[in-house]
Amino acid sequence: MKVLIVDDSKPIFLMVSQMLTELGHESVWAENGQDAVEKVKENPDLGLVLLDWNMPVMDGLQFLQKNEGEGFCEAPIVMMTTENKPEKIQQALKHGASDYIMKPFTADIIENKIELVCD
Repeated sequence: MKVLIVDDSKPIFLMVSQMLTELGHESVWAENGQDAVEKVKENPDLGLVLLDWNMPVMDGLQFLQKNEGEGFCEAPIVMMTTENKPEKIQQALKHGASDYIMKPFTADIIENKIELVCD
């Protein structure tokens, strides 16, 4: 499955990409929400989006809101976040996130989340 990783941190992308490769998935990187909009349009075969919350240019919530209005991304979207406030998480779920994972996470956690949202 092709997975879009949206995170402004290249080390985070490399770490998550390595986990996904070990699980048999292909990774595409976007540095922020605006870049992710373009990557989604360029990769209609995406099976999942892993979306960071805090990024420059367009953050994760703004990406969700744009997608909610325009419907350009049909793949499930999982937030990757350090946000642990229930109201923030509820806001992301309300605007179209399928689920969330707390940073830092392991390959087992990401594998379980993929099975949960993609099956």
